[in-house]
Amino acid sequence: EREGAAAAAAHKARFEAGQALAAEKKARREAERRARDAEAALSAQAAEAAAERAAAAAALERARTEAIAAAQQADSAQQGAAQEAARSARDPPPVSGGGGGGGGGGGGG
Repeated sequence: EREGAAAAAAHKARFEAGQALAAEKKARREAERRARDAEAALSAQAAEAAAERAAAAAALERARTEAIAAAQQADSAQQGAAQEAARSARDPPPVSGGGGGGGGGGGGG
């Protein structure tokens, strides 16, 4: 009878060890899954941050290009105004007004 009790106890111990082993495997798989999920979340965050940095760099480059274009336009306008001022000083425009400047010579008779 003792052998039967010992065999039953050994069987119960093996069963419990198997149960513990199965629980450990399940816990390990769950931990690995959580680790993969966390890694994927970090990768997604890193990708999002990289995309934000790329968008910011593109916006900065666009602003720089627009600023250069605006400066060039301002420079061209300034050069044009300077050339027009020089031309006006060199070649004064003809007096217009339809004879308003020529009516003062009729009083000598």
